Amino acid sequence: MVDVLVSENFDLVVIGAGTAGCLAAYAAAKEGLSKIALVDRKPQKLIGKKICGDGIGTKHLDFLQELGFPIKENNVLANVVKTAHIISPDKKKDYTLPVQGQLAIINRYKFGQTLLEETVNQGVKLFENTTFKTMKRESNKLQLQLIKDGSETITLTTPLIIDGSGINSKIREELGGFDEKAQLKDEEQYYCYREICHIDAPPEIYIDSAIFEFSFDLTKGGYKWFFSRGKNEYNMGTGIPKSWIKDVSPKDVYQNDMKNRFSNIEVIDAGGGFVPTRHPIPTLVKDNIILIGDAGLIVNPLHGGGLSPSLASGYIAGKIAATQVPNENLSENDLWLFNKKIHERYGLRYSILDLYRILLQNIPDDELNDALHKEYLPLGSIFYAREYNVLMKLSRKLGEIWSQLPNPRFNRLPEFIEKVYECTNNYPQSPTELEPWAKEYRDIYADYYDLIAVR
Repeated sequence: MVDVLVSENFDLVVIGAGTAGCLAAYAAAKEGLSKIALVDRKPQKLIGKKICGDGIGTKHLDFLQELGFPIKENNVLANVVKTAHIISPDKKKDYTLPVQGQLAIINRYKFGQTLLEETVNQGVKLFENTTFKTMKRESNKLQLQLIKDGSETITLTTPLIIDGSGINSKIREELGGFDEKAQLKDEEQYYCYREICHIDAPPEIYIDSAIFEFSFDLTKGGYKWFFSRGKNEYNMGTGIPKSWIKDVSPKDVYQNDMKNRFSNIEVIDAGGGFVPTRHPIPTLVKDNIILIGDAGLIVNPLHGGGLSPSLASGYIAGKIAATQVPNENLSENDLWLFNKKIHERYGLRYSILDLYRILLQNIPDDELNDALHKEYLPLGSIFYAREYNVLMKLSRKLGEIWSQLPNPRFNRLPEFIEKVYECTNNYPQSPTELEPWAKEYRDIYADYYDLIAVR
């Protein structure tokens, strides 16, 4: 029997107490919203324990410290990477980049607990062990039905939901009125198997490094990664597109490789999960709803890295909520500012990077070896072109080389980069302009995929 535990009104309900959700609730509270609910399916003591690559820009940790999160005091930082390596399929080309001071590897559990503790300290009410089931509209508000501890019903009423529930967001997929054409395809998400390991006497290349290895033969357009956590500990794993995992097991690929690569490995933690790897969906808002983090597919499409955009999107959403809720301005049009801010900060760059993701998922090893050895695909520079204008300048310079190649994977790429550039620099200024723009946006990627796909 299901019992009604509580029915309560809130100014804001945030679903998901991960990085994005905590930052949204924290920012809204700091900006003056007084009644905020934070809902998570896990017990409080397990929030922050999840499968992750654990990499985040050091500047984001500094930002959190300045906001008031005790990042340093709680020893969240595990290591600062000195060098990044992009390795060719034949292992003969190592594209090396110095990244000292840019990339931090964190203790993911301490990070999550630190964010949660400080968010709750702001007066945010945590509903732990609580699963979001469904919602309905009541006038200008949303009524959410939650299940706590598997049996007790909670009903929350709010003028605004910020959804940070992750890749399997019910609101994005079913309940929020978002375009079904914007949902994830199998090739737009990776299943990642990851282990935290201690390795006795690792080779020098692995020390204080972040290593990415690409091979279509092994990972079908995905990758292997090795991130140094310091003290001979490593976050290591394999990501493979969902479209291939019936044929290729990420866990088997990873473990077979590790047997031949290292001796004396102690596995500290292991597990797997899906991550999105695509451009953000065309709109992240509907009436009374904002999507953040993985729920909005706001990730770097080349590798699925989502900590930094989760942090930023949550913080921006929380600040917008604090302004809009008191004024009761919560229509899709009223919330459109969030779309514009995220598009400018991430959407422009990630939209270009998604073309590179499609290329990497559909390039045989012999072609990728040639491109990396001859340096007409400098993946390291592409990976770490953190500013949009830098990425565009690099892409156009490379396009002059690609246009002379006989391979359509490359010689047609400049054309699609310019199409994405033109489309994304004319992002809709209001919801009324969205539908034709979204179709144009979607069709560019579909056309490039159809042109180069490995069938």
